[in-house]
Amino acid sequence: MTYPTSIPDTDGLGGFLVRFGIPAAAVPHLDVFFTPTELAFGARVGEAPFTRDEAGALLAQAAEESPQVETDPDRFIAESYRRGFIDLVDTEAVAPTYRLGTFYGRLDVFAITQQDAWLTIPEKDRRALDSWYFDAYIDGLDPDPAAPTTQDTVLSLEETLSFIDEQERPIYLNTCDCRSLAGDCDSPVRTCLTYKSGPNTFCGRGLSEALTKEQAKDVVRMADRAGLMHTVNPNGICNCCSDCCYLFRGERARESHGVWPIVPNIIELDQGACIGCGRCTKRCHFDVFTFAGVGTATRCDRPRRVVTADTGACVGCGICSTTCPTGALTLIERTRP
Repeated sequence: MTYPTSIPDTDGLGGFLVRFGIPAAAVPHLDVFFTPTELAFGARVGEAPFTRDEAGALLAQAAEESPQVETDPDRFIAESYRRGFIDLVDTEAVAPTYRLGTFYGRLDVFAITQQDAWLTIPEKDRRALDSWYFDAYIDGLDPDPAAPTTQDTVLSLEETLSFIDEQERPIYLNTCDCRSLAGDCDSPVRTCLTYKSGPNTFCGRGLSEALTKEQAKDVVRMADRAGLMHTVNPNGICNCCSDCCYLFRGERARESHGVWPIVPNIIELDQGACIGCGRCTKRCHFDVFTFAGVGTATRCDRPRRVVTADTGACVGCGICSTTCPTGALTLIERTRP
């Protein structure tokens, strides 16, 4: 195969670092994030879209300098697309076109597919990269904390299961990128459900697992048992913790509690039905429930611990109510900001 040779070198590896948007904390670990072929290709490709044949020309040039470089353009494009190194631009053209991706997209894919490699990076650099990614996420949101910047809505277990039943779209399972990047808790990570399946999505890159509705509901039930909150948007369902999840970390950073994510419900505590078992104090991510002292004696002549609820801190997830043994906790409609 003869490839065109009209594509010039574009500032070498330094130019690639700029074009790909690579932060300083990632530079010492380029060999972890990229293959030798990707680095050689990135040093030569510009910002303009390229075809399979143009990619082949650049690979052939790179192979003249390094025997480690992959020269098969089909294999390179398939693997690099899956890894989030390149993106699809136009699938309708006679010759599909691609472009160099971004480190933001590559880090997202890397975190969910190469967790062992991620953990080889020193913790201080992982923390720095997680912070960099979080800042980029926040920069993409409306800066006004009074604005519900996305449609992410906190729902109860039953509401989330009903949402799945109502959809007539294929649903897919992904690994949670938030917990994969932050790693601040030991909650399950195979918990993200998505309806997105187009080019440059996890599904489009071949990283998602197709599920039936019943399988998807089982994922949500498992997440609920693990103490994860359920958030829904038009593109899918997340099962969130408060330690790692960018949604709730973003809520704190924007000081948008009750506004974003959208919170349609709030918990109500029936003190008469409460037995003070404390399960809610362990389940809640936001310290809504506390022990306030000792109440009247029970039928066993033992003092009953008294639980109180600060509903102003509640996000209406309802994971406390799903394990309350007496039904003392009920989600009700939230009527004020």
